[in-house]
Amino acid sequence: MTWEIWDGAGPGSADEKSPHPHILYPELTEYRRLNTEGYTDPKVVDQEWQQLWTQTWTCAGRVSDLPETGSWFRYDLGKESFIIARGNDDQIRALYNVCQHRGRRLVDGDRGQGLKFVCPFHSWAYDLTGKNVRVTDRQMFDEKTLCGDVNLKSVRCETWAGFVFISMNPQAPALLDFLGDVTRVMESYQMEDMHVVRDVVLTMDCNWKVGLEAFLESYHLHATHPQAMPVTEDYLGQFDIYKNGHARHVTAVAIPSVRLKDQTTVSPLLQYLMMDSGVDPTSYSGTAADVRAAICDAKRSPDNRFGLDYSRFTDSQITDDWNYFLFPNMTFNSHPEGILIMRFLPHPTDPGLFHYHVLVIMPKLKESAKAPFYMGVEEGDDISGATRPDRIRSSKEFPQLGEVLEQDIGNIEAVQQGLQSKGFAEGMRYGEQELRIQVFHAELDRYLKGMKPKSAGSLP
Repeated sequence: MTWEIWDGAGPGSADEKSPHPHILYPELTEYRRLNTEGYTDPKVVDQEWQQLWTQTWTCAGRVSDLPETGSWFRYDLGKESFIIARGNDDQIRALYNVCQHRGRRLVDGDRGQGLKFVCPFHSWAYDLTGKNVRVTDRQMFDEKTLCGDVNLKSVRCETWAGFVFISMNPQAPALLDFLGDVTRVMESYQMEDMHVVRDVVLTMDCNWKVGLEAFLESYHLHATHPQAMPVTEDYLGQFDIYKNGHARHVTAVAIPSVRLKDQTTVSPLLQYLMMDSGVDPTSYSGTAADVRAAICDAKRSPDNRFGLDYSRFTDSQITDDWNYFLFPNMTFNSHPEGILIMRFLPHPTDPGLFHYHVLVIMPKLKESAKAPFYMGVEEGDDISGATRPDRIRSSKEFPQLGEVLEQDIGNIEAVQQGLQSKGFAEGMRYGEQELRIQVFHAELDRYLKGMKPKSAGSLP
């Protein structure tokens, strides 16, 4: 299913269709059925750690969280914790967050500022490069005890589009090679110039893959989010598959779902979307089919309500939801007015838990502008970029993620429960609208079967 949102997308256009997915993944038909062990077996947690998480690139955070020398933030991934810091030489480094004395983690906070990392246990200290600059009461240690490397160990650290990525694998390809075509098709968003306006973390009772897969398809929209059907075409969409497991799904917005009989009436939700985009519905004379063009025209106007330059975006980028997936665990609901980013982080030992991280980044809007309702920003959030919001550690009882994402949470945990039922012995079944899930598992299997570049010491 590769319906194109806009006809005639030429080579090099952001709208351009990718090659057929079977060219990159000839084995794809094998992933229309999957068993449940990968979501419930503790042995798979260790296998994924050894073969996936320690071998590939993952996003640690935002460059904007390192505004000056001594700025740092903590990134936890499975069994490991890292300090991402900007040094005196302006270089960003990723250091293992563990003191070389007795193994205590050096930092506990989310972010900080300073010229040294001092262990809270016995006050050993390290500079921003990880070099040990103090062994407290050094005279009490035998020199043989302190022989070897007492500096913090580092991992590979590279940046793209304002994001910091790390890899524990010295043999992994360069980050830009790993990302491939994604860097080109996402370039127009200029994410390096956006700032964080919302940051929420929630621990959920399900496997990280169950969480991720809920956001790799829109097949669920009619059942889970029926309120969105008057403004979202959820049945057909454009799928693009890229190398290394990355993918895109373009969902048409500002048009009724083909599942609805009425395709002409401008519904109240369509009217709200028009007002949110700067179109006055009271003076609008077209049908529902014309709303997309009206919104596009309004945003391309020099005096548009957001104060943005839309000239570098295609019409589809202006009106639709472009959902990018960066393998293995990151999605981007992309709009010119901002991007809703999700990371799905594995629990160190329990296959039935994962950490769900939601980040919203936005460009600088004109002073009077408000965030579009689809950005998931709450009333009172500072969208100006003047302040960086603190991370919210929410709960299932009070997720603070908005109506749509909170509807998804209910599904996700219920799936994990069902996967453990004796009544689900035949496993998962995926259709064409779940193509990105199939591609994800095909790429994941390439890691688990040892078909990707591996670092020394990993399992065969």
